Amino acid sequence: VGFIIYLLPQLDRLLALGVALVSTGYAAYLFVGRSPIDLQLLDNFGVTLSVDQLSGFFILTNAIVTAAVIVYTWQQKTTFFFMQTVILHGSVNATFVCADFISLYVALEVISIAAFLLIAYPRSDRNIWVGLR
Repeated sequence: VGFIIYLLPQLDRLLALGVALVSTGYAAYLFVGRSPIDLQLLDNFGVTLSVDQLSGFFILTNAIVTAAVIVYTWQQKTTFFFMQTVILHGSVNATFVCADFISLYVALEVISIAAFLLIAYPRSDRNIWVGLR
């Protein structure tokens, strides 16, 4: 969804807020639904996702913080910022639900790339220097 936001710049804020609200709804469903939910994506490689009530709580917290950031920066930021915020949100959610180290490693790498791009977002010399640090 993050890259779709970049393709539809006129809907960037609404799509970003929609992603945060969908995550909030899914986390609320995890509290009342049966859990844990296990999903094995690749049979031989062992990529496994596991969602329980604890990870649902973390997803809910992440969704609330992401929604607050989106609402706070509603008028000031560009499409690139909202795209990176949604990618960061999804990657943090992925770290909460992964059940193996390969998935955790991939999610943490995506988080580091998205965080660097958000730090260097204003593209000033100081921000790029801090981002590369």
